[in-house]
Amino acid sequence: MKRISVIILCLMSWAARAGEPVILTISGNIEKDGHHYEQVEYTLSQLQALPQKEMAILHPWSRQFHTYKGPDLSVLLQRLFSGERIKTIYLQALNGFSVAANWQELAPYHPILAWSEDEKVMSRRGKGPLWLMLPYDTLSELQQAEFLHYMTWQLSHITVRTEPL
Repeated sequence: MKRISVIILCLMSWAARAGEPVILTISGNIEKDGHHYEQVEYTLSQLQALPQKEMAILHPWSRQFHTYKGPDLSVLLQRLFSGERIKTIYLQALNGFSVAANWQELAPYHPILAWSEDEKVMSRRGKGPLWLMLPYDTLSELQQAEFLHYMTWQLSHITVRTEPL
């Protein structure tokens, strides 16, 4: 059974790469559609097909408000790790930046995987293709260095550490 899951995962990865590039990999003890995986990969189209959330915020990297759009990371991780309690997520960026976040502290703020800024798809030069976005300016507790570090741009990989419920 495990061998079949690995084959299916490889085929999914190959199919995704055949049409468009993978922009996000999530790894951990994943259960999706009744199968176990070590990682899943998403293209931009696959992320856009998920329920979307918008966030209009002012943050330290800009002098004006911007509107960001993307899937709610909490919802996505709940789908992939429904039988587990998420403890820590490790965010890794294309530029080599990485940070570990206590998921129980971060989840209540419903971070989004922003792929769009002001209705334009973000490029790698523009902090894309994904930027983990928090409602930075609406809650004073988010305006701390710890939470700023979690707002990872050029996000490409999320490793999730879990424990049984």
